[in-house]
Amino acid sequence: MKNFKILSAVAFAAALFFSQGGTHALAMDLRHARAQKDLTPALQQSLEDKLSDVAEPYFNQQDDLKAKHGKYLDLQQKFEYLPTYGPHNQLTVSCKMGGVEYDLSKKGGTSKGLATGVLKYLVFTYALQGGKWVQVAKPKWESQDLGVAGAKQMREGLARGEKRKAAVEKMMQTRQAASAAAAAAQKAADRSSH
Repeated sequence: MKNFKILSAVAFAAALFFSQGGTHALAMDLRHARAQKDLTPALQQSLEDKLSDVAEPYFNQQDDLKAKHGKYLDLQQKFEYLPTYGPHNQLTVSCKMGGVEYDLSKKGGTSKGLATGVLKYLVFTYALQGGKWVQVAKPKWESQDLGVAGAKQMREGLARGEKRKAAVEKMMQTRQAASAAAAAAQKAADRSSH
């Protein structure tokens, strides 16, 4: 009986100790609630507006390289946003835009050139301060080399894509020609009935 009383007292003390710790931990979580992970549509739009101005010279640079028939990046005008929250819920966003590297000086590629198997990303880092986006770090390039096998896969995919595009364009031209012929025939029929 004595052992039972001691065991009950220990269990009761443990329950009290852990219940207070749990309440305290819950209170700490409520005071320091986690910040929102995604950007609101308004914040994302304001950041996109800022980035469109900042990214324009990089698009122009790649267009110039393409015009010189050398290596260039086919940069996509779509950003990937990676928001993080620092002390005092300071919002900092890394914005990535990337593209596939092509080489127009090499033969055997598509109309875009020969895919080199390299993906490059341009990373912009901005923080929200006083309702405005402020650049935290200079834009930096990151690259990912997919190797020979990756380059081969890219080239095959691009070739298939161009064949599909050509087939769709041919089908659209055929439909337009048929539609124009049907309209001309209808017009001729209307004239002959009058």
